[in-house]
Amino acid sequence: MIEFPCGCKFEKNDKGLPVFNPNIEDMPLDCDRTWDMICEGNTKGVFQLESQLGQSKAKEVRPRSIEELSDLIAIIRPGCGDSIVDGKSLTQHYIDRKSKKDPVEYFHDDLKPILKGTYGILVYQEQAMQIAQLVAGFSLQQADNLRKAIGKKKVDLMAQVKKEFFAGAKEVKKFTEEEAEEIFSWIEKSQKYSFNKSHSISYAYNGYQTAYAKAHFPRAFFTSYLRHADGKPKPFIEISELVNNARIMDIDIIPPSIKNLSAKFKLIDNKPTFGIVNVKNVGQSVYDQLHGYITNNNINVDEMGWEEFLMRLGRFIKSNSFESMIKAGVFDCYGLHRSKMLYDFNIYKEIKDRDKKFLSEDKSKTFKEGLERLIDDIKIRRRTAWTDKNIEFVKSSIMSLESPPYDLIDKWSWRAKQERDLLGIELTCSEIDEYDTIDANCTCREYIKGFECKTIAIAAQVTDIREWKIKKAGPNKGNTMAFLKISDNTCCLDSITVFSEDWKTMKDKVSIGKILLFRGNRDKKKGSFLLKSVQKLNQCI
Repeated sequence: MIEFPCGCKFEKNDKGLPVFNPNIEDMPLDCDRTWDMICEGNTKGVFQLESQLGQSKAKEVRPRSIEELSDLIAIIRPGCGDSIVDGKSLTQHYIDRKSKKDPVEYFHDDLKPILKGTYGILVYQEQAMQIAQLVAGFSLQQADNLRKAIGKKKVDLMAQVKKEFFAGAKEVKKFTEEEAEEIFSWIEKSQKYSFNKSHSISYAYNGYQTAYAKAHFPRAFFTSYLRHADGKPKPFIEISELVNNARIMDIDIIPPSIKNLSAKFKLIDNKPTFGIVNVKNVGQSVYDQLHGYITNNNINVDEMGWEEFLMRLGRFIKSNSFESMIKAGVFDCYGLHRSKMLYDFNIYKEIKDRDKKFLSEDKSKTFKEGLERLIDDIKIRRRTAWTDKNIEFVKSSIMSLESPPYDLIDKWSWRAKQERDLLGIELTCSEIDEYDTIDANCTCREYIKGFECKTIAIAAQVTDIREWKIKKAGPNKGNTMAFLKISDNTCCLDSITVFSEDWKTMKDKVSIGKILLFRGNRDKKKGSFLLKSVQKLNQCI
């Protein structure tokens, strides 16, 4: 058995790794490792909490039970965030009361048993039903009609329920007419946001279960989620966010490789690994054809060199798919620059189909040797009116192989761009690798993990800019502040805040794609990076 620091125990497999074989009924609901992860806002991939809003509010609510997790799921629904009372949303009212920033108020002592669990705020439809039973003596049927009016936003039914509510309140006489009117106004407003608690609780259980899996088996968790990223509206964005989150948890995602041939994401040697179908322009049919040929012909890819692979299997892969595979790093295992392999492929794809067939059946180990044998074959067996022209073409191809017109060496910026375009994220390098970053004292990942210094300096690339006009009354009202996202070769940092005075001085220096040195410090309360200045970096390659 393997025991985690939280006390959770799992069987070991033959490699000594814990085996995740979940039995939902036996899953402990008090696992500190799981709750700590949720409270840190590390909820990407966690059911109902994977959005940016879910991640940020999880850090503020800091749930430690299924009930509190249910509340969190309920209050981040759009209606709750849009319902403004006394200048702030009901979501923020809940957070401020739970954190004891604001006092908990119940309007009337008799409402305390119903609203105590949600700090005096009407969050659930069931609470509205209980209040109606208390204030107006509603029967179960009347309370259910109220639920339908709230949940399905039925205006006519709500008007009928309203009459019954006030009539019942007069008979029960626990609350004055003014109090009854105030209470029902809450119920009417709750139509915009209140959630069915039974649904929210079931969502909370599902959310906890996915968080439990992520906390204890992150590699399997990320592999599974990445495998299904193509079902999302924007698969590349989903892949980028998941890979970024994995890196924060010190998990590297392995690029696709012809020597670890799989269609989609797969856990190989306990490492989440890209499949070749995850490469843009490479479909399932390409994988099926390639895998089928390798299997049916007992080909050992591990024993091949790059040029032998190109000659033997190149004709079975569509040109744009093969090119994308090269650029995405599928053939990096051969130890050559991608520019060199791309150059070879561009020569190969101009060869006639019948000559490609010869090369695939020939036993040559190098491309040059294969082309020389091809010339002999053309001379001996296939003499036609086009023989001399064909031979001249093959000879020119050999000369191109021997004397390329430019250096076949990859630039980091080129590789990074190809990976970003074809995989959704940079995996093996970053554009920042071409810059002098000696003045940086912190990476994005180190910052997220709590790096502290009087002045923090991060060398990174701008990936997103959002400007925000200040509406709150004060000396800066009407001014513009900004929120940035930056990334380096460790991960992405999306909590960069630039106050209006600082933004005025640096706005013209910052644009998406720019690589800069970002100087600032940590906001002690919220943890965001407060940017104070930017500096241009010198390119060293």
